[in-house]
Amino acid sequence: ADVFGTIIDNDYDQTIVGQEYSELAAHCDFICPMVYPSHYGPGVYNIAIPDAAPYDTVFTSMIASKKALGEYGTGFIASLETRDNTPHAKVRPWLQAFTATWVSGHIPYTPSEVRAQIQAVYDAGYEEWILWNAAVKYDQAYFEPSH
Repeated sequence: ADVFGTIIDNDYDQTIVGQEYSELAAHCDFICPMVYPSHYGPGVYNIAIPDAAPYDTVFTSMIASKKALGEYGTGFIASLETRDNTPHAKVRPWLQAFTATWVSGHIPYTPSEVRAQIQAVYDAGYEEWILWNAAVKYDQAYFEPSH
């Protein structure tokens, strides 16, 4: 299931969007939150401009994911686990591979910003991710390890 990243730990967004993160995760093989930093408003996670802090925004949202899904097992979940023999989704977040020029205070998304998001996913304990760019333009450097 592809879901909005803002619903992970925001009851208001869950209500207006109609997506309940932990409930959906209980019924899917994979849940893919769109944790694009450009989609978080100013001040979310105490980050002045989430789009200008790609690592912090993605890392914090992925930790929020672990907390939200922790009720379905012991501790944090980073892979397929079960409770009462019910499968729960593996998390595979969508990451931002575009510059959000419409966001006040935005920054250009170069390979450095994309790699920072990927590192945030790994640092939060997840192993998979997907990139999104509406123009389907992906720089090869996105996929090269950081030095």
